[in-house]
Formats: sequence, C-alpha cells, structure tokens
Amino acid sequence: MTFAACRLLCAATVVFGVADREQSVEAGRQALDRWVCQYPFYDSEHDGLRAIPVSEPWHVRWEWLIDWLGEVMDWLGGLFTFRGGRLGSMSWQQWLTWAVIAALLILLAYLIVRVWRRREEGRSPAATGAGESDVVEEKRRVEALPSAVGRKRANLLDAARECYREGDYREAIICLFSYQLVRLDKRQFIRLAKGKTNRQYLREIGRRIALRRLFERTMVTFEDVFFGNYAIDRARFESVWSHLDEFESLVAGDAA
Repeated sequence: MTFAACRLLCAATVVFGVADREQSVEAGRQALDRWVCQYPFYDSEHDGLRAIPVSEPWHVRWEWLIDWLGEVMDWLGGLFTFRGGRLGSMSWQQWLTWAVIAALLILLAYLIVRVWRRREEGRSPAATGAGESDVVEEKRRVEALPSAVGRKRANLLDAARECYREGDYREAIICLFSYQLVRLDKRQFIRLAKGKTNRQYLREIGRRIALRRLFERTMVTFEDVFFGNYAIDRARFESVWSHLDEFESLVAGDAA
C-alpha cells in the first residue's frame, strides 16, 4: 500500500469516527430529552446536568420528638414500677408525682360535683332566696307558655273562668291549658321551657296515668283550637273543664 493510500485511509477513519461520535451524542441527547417524564438530573435546555434538591427525611427532622416521647414513656413506666414491690421503696419524685395526680383528680371531682349542684339548685325555686327566685321562676314559666294569650293574663285560672262565663270558649281553653302547664311546672312534674313541644311535656309526666290522661285531653282540645283553628262549643269545653277538680287533686298528690 502506498503512502498516499495510507493517508487517505486514515483521513476516512477520522471522518467516520467523528460522524459516529456525533451521532452517538445526538442519540444520547434524544434519549435523555423526554417530554413525558423527564430525568431530574438532565437539563435539556442547556444539554447538561442540573442540581437535584435534596431534603432531610421526615423521621430525621422529628427524631428529637420521638426520642423525647420515648423518654417520657420510660419515665411513666418507672412510676408504676416499685422496687421490691413495696411502696416504701419509691423515690420522693415518684411520691410527688402521685400526689400531684391525686390532687388533680380530687379537684376535677370537686368541680364536677359543684357544677352539678349548681345546675340542680338552679332548678329549685329556693335557689337564691324565696322572693327573688319566685319572681324569676314565674317569669320563666310565663315566657315559656305556647300562647301569647296566656302570657298576657295575670291569673290564668280566673281568666279561663271569666272567658267561660262570657262564652269565649276558644280563649277559655287557651287559658286553661296554660294554667295546667304552669301548675304542673310548679309541682315539678314538667319543666316549662321555650322550644319544648306539648308531647314532650306529656312524656315528662311519666307514669302518672290518671294525671297524664286529664292533661292530654286538655292538650288535644287546645291544639285543635290553637293550631287547627277548629271551633269549640260549650259542650266540648265543659268536657275538659268539668275535670278541673280532679286535675287539682292529682297535682296536689291527694290521689295516685
């Protein structure tokens, strides 16, 4: 082979080698340049590497809290472990801890009992003195009545009797029902309160069957007149009014 042929062969090898290298680089660039899910370390815009942000694992950041909780659990476990199984072997720190826990439990029990007693005393007419409590209780009863007609009457029973004599049976049954509600509340058979329904009052009477039956008769008549706007005649009103003495006797406790 002549010298000229050798030079030509070398030049061709260099040219083809450069072409192969450029093709390999381009193929690698295309393989790294993915549009669906790019590699985090490859910068396709500058055809180079880019830094990957690395954060500290969560369990490393909160390792101090885990260690602290472990120490607390070990300390609490030591409170329940007596050396030799005897109370006298406890340290003064353990005694102090148990004393604080006992004091807190006693304080909690005291607060619960105090709140309960105040709640119960608030239901009693003699909670804050006879005169003041009577006024407050009477105001509460009047405001809880289901009808404005009853709330305007100073003496509900006298008002019902007066309306009965005048032939105004609608207002008479309203006053009579309001009177029975107040009477039952004073005897603590029910608890008058805004928002309560008549059926709730009926359930509160409980197992006093005779009293419940009389009250229910008045209640149904009242609801027909007040909510249903039904007319009421003398006979129907008297069917309720005639049992007033029996109602009073049952409420007073003279009969079971």
